[in-house]
Amino acid sequence: MSELLTSFRHELHAHPELAHAEHATADRVVAFMQQFNPTEIVTGIAGTGVVVTFDSGVEGPRMLFRCELDALPIVETGVGGYASVDARVSHKCGHDGHMVMIAGLGEALASRPLKRGVVHLLFQPAEETGTGAAAVLNDPAFDCFTPDFAVAIHNMPGFPMHAMVVKSGSITAAVRSVVIRFTGRVAHASEPEKGENPSFAVADLLRDANALVVADQHDPDFRLVTPVHVSVGSVAYGVAAGDGEVHFTIRSASNEGLSNLQAEITAIAEQLATRDGLAVEIDVVEDFYANINDPEVTERVRRAAETCGHEIITPDVGMRAGEDFGLFTERFPCCLVLLGAGEDHLPIHNAGYDFPDELIATGVELFEQIVRDAEGNFEPTLRSHVS
Repeated sequence: MSELLTSFRHELHAHPELAHAEHATADRVVAFMQQFNPTEIVTGIAGTGVVVTFDSGVEGPRMLFRCELDALPIVETGVGGYASVDARVSHKCGHDGHMVMIAGLGEALASRPLKRGVVHLLFQPAEETGTGAAAVLNDPAFDCFTPDFAVAIHNMPGFPMHAMVVKSGSITAAVRSVVIRFTGRVAHASEPEKGENPSFAVADLLRDANALVVADQHDPDFRLVTPVHVSVGSVAYGVAAGDGEVHFTIRSASNEGLSNLQAEITAIAEQLATRDGLAVEIDVVEDFYANINDPEVTERVRRAAETCGHEIITPDVGMRAGEDFGLFTERFPCCLVLLGAGEDHLPIHNAGYDFPDELIATGVELFEQIVRDAEGNFEPTLRSHVS
């Protein structure tokens, strides 16, 4: 494994930035990638995004490999030597490692140039908020980077180190965060009948929404409703509450299933508001499309993993977590690969989590093998030309 890549990973880890604020991270990426003499580097995609292009000059496949720039608002623990310099922010999802694997593909293409086709390396902003993919795809500056296919990796603790979790169809859930606000009318606590108290609507909404859960992922109607925040009124003991809100994160295996679930929750909230004389407002604050892996691209990834000699795991069902690459899978033929980070490794979003450096070479090797296979034998599909 390149010490250059390991050192760069540690540098990125020590200087994390939150979604849509990854300015210094993007600058570091550009400075690092310039040493590999790419054909072009385009900055400012969706604000902080970067696309690094290696073009052979010979007609061939147009390939895109994507990683994420942003970190999380988590106070880091247990990482020495290259811990975050910002006590409020840290790389607890492994995006530092994902960036370095993509950068490593650039290093490989500099050493062993493309024979045909084009490779675009996308460093995407704002994955953690579910807003970065849409911002990139809606930016006219990205239009010229339309690929025949796209691939991304996400490390995944809980699977054996270096194992490739490869699955056609839904590999991650569709996830949405929904805020429901009830507004009534305060009253003196001794005369609650003179106000409209949302407490009962909040309590009933929690109960009724939970009844919509189908927790078995093997069930085609799989859906989760997780309350993440609840509040009613304020700490004023002489006042009956006049407002309340519930925040849910909801999940389904498909985008259609998620929309149906939200519609059911909305209907319940509106019925409760009508019953209790309340106003109700419903907002979506984060939205992750399901990652639906294309069968042909998934098979391409599987063959590359076999060539590299990696263990391949094909799960019966996808992961419950969401990933912002899902919008790419709706637009282009794509495959999101989950890379095992160790069965006993701390989970992502844990304060003590750190991306395993030994995975860098594994990801780079897989990416390069996909490129070599494609430049030797590739026929674009009709869907790959649909924008």
